[in-house]
Amino acid sequence: MESGVMNMKGAVFVALQDMIMDEFELDLWHQIIDAVGSDGVYTATLNYDDQELMAIVGEICSRLSLSRADALRHFGRYLFDFLHRGHPMFADSKADFHSFISSIDGVIHLEVMKLDDQARPPKIEVQTRPDGDTRLLYSSERNLCHLAEGLLIGAADHFGINIELEQLCCRLEGAEVCEFRIGKA
Repeated sequence: MESGVMNMKGAVFVALQDMIMDEFELDLWHQIIDAVGSDGVYTATLNYDDQELMAIVGEICSRLSLSRADALRHFGRYLFDFLHRGHPMFADSKADFHSFISSIDGVIHLEVMKLDDQARPPKIEVQTRPDGDTRLLYSSERNLCHLAEGLLIGAADHFGINIELEQLCCRLEGAEVCEFRIGKA
């Protein structure tokens, strides 16, 4: 990996392509790929430059009049289901939403690192408060906290619960970590 270049698994690119084709149309995907100068061919197990993903997201935002935050949140929700279809054991082995999100860093991200020692998954810490709320601390050089929000919403959907999700602080606004309050709706 080149210094300063961050790579992301091709599965994320494949999921983004699937989302566009499922929810819109193949022609839109081709327009987006042409606009960013990509061949649009991704293999789930290979790594691709993060900047290409961000260029694709930027083009989606432009063409669909979405904010970056809304586009990433929507994609995160879709991405949870996409990843679950390929790796159901991670969520299906957990009794509930809280058990699942508590396992992200120590189980899922650990497995990612075993498969690719160059991977740089985000750091996730889950804290349970005495008032019953859960706090999730997210830290990543990529600053994809809105994607993480969507993944949390997708996980809640999977476990059949409604959550209230509030971002209390954000790295994009200068905070050291992104902190989410997760309450039951």
